[in-house]
Amino acid sequence: MTLRNIVVLVIALAVAGLTAVYARNWLALERAAMTTTSEPEEISAALVLVAKRDLGPGTFIKPEDIKWQAWPEDGVIDDYAIKGERAMEDFLGTVVRSAIATGQPITDARVVHPGDRGFLAAVLTPGNRAVSVPVNDSSGVAGFVFPGDWVDVILTVRVRIENAEGKAKERIFSETLLTDIRVLAIDQSVENEEGEASIGETATLEVTPKQVEKIAIGLEMGALSLSLHSLSREQDRFAQIARAMGADPLESDITGSYTMDYDVYYMRDRFIQNKKKKIINVLRGGESEQLSAPED
Repeated sequence: MTLRNIVVLVIALAVAGLTAVYARNWLALERAAMTTTSEPEEISAALVLVAKRDLGPGTFIKPEDIKWQAWPEDGVIDDYAIKGERAMEDFLGTVVRSAIATGQPITDARVVHPGDRGFLAAVLTPGNRAVSVPVNDSSGVAGFVFPGDWVDVILTVRVRIENAEGKAKERIFSETLLTDIRVLAIDQSVENEEGEASIGETATLEVTPKQVEKIAIGLEMGALSLSLHSLSREQDRFAQIARAMGADPLESDITGSYTMDYDVYYMRDRFIQNKKKKIINVLRGGESEQLSAPED
């Protein structure tokens, strides 16, 4: 073998070795890239308190309105309520100050806590008023009316009515004075987290300015009592929309409803009909006539 052939062979072996090393390194880099692509990097997250549904201004926050949701730690700010640092109970019974969209974090700046200045004003729907009415264990549904519930207001009145003969009789009647009224507070409490019956002395209601006048007159005329609505209906989204439009079909039959005492004491008229009347025989000359004696 000549020297020339030996040099060519050495060069060929060197090139083959370098090629093999390069190919091996290239394959290693490709495997690393594929591994990085198939296994995404884990991102650390925190549990942040967010809204489960859209919450409008004046909404009482209940357990079914909020939840804990994973949130990237690099996106968490100081105002967010983080699990372990804040409790969900801290926001139950608060009132939404400005609209909160679904999935948006709940913060102290977006709600008003009970006892805060301006809490009652934040609860009120724009244009409405707050008015308090006295209640007891019977007129207040035995203490089972809580803030956030919806009620009807019933007026009961005693009236003296004179008949054609000038005799006065006391009659009793009741009527549905107001329907679909939201309860804002019982006494000074605007929340009842334990859900236990609590008999208060006053109930604060959300009404329109005209309804305030009706309640003021009703308090002078007689006694007011509350009638509680179904909770399932109040959670019905379509019922809420219908109420806002003033087109709730469930309330159409209630408007103008009233009951008189004889609708309850229906046996009274039967006693009167069965009462025997006194008959008087009147003789005038050769004529005879029978007359009924006047009732006592």
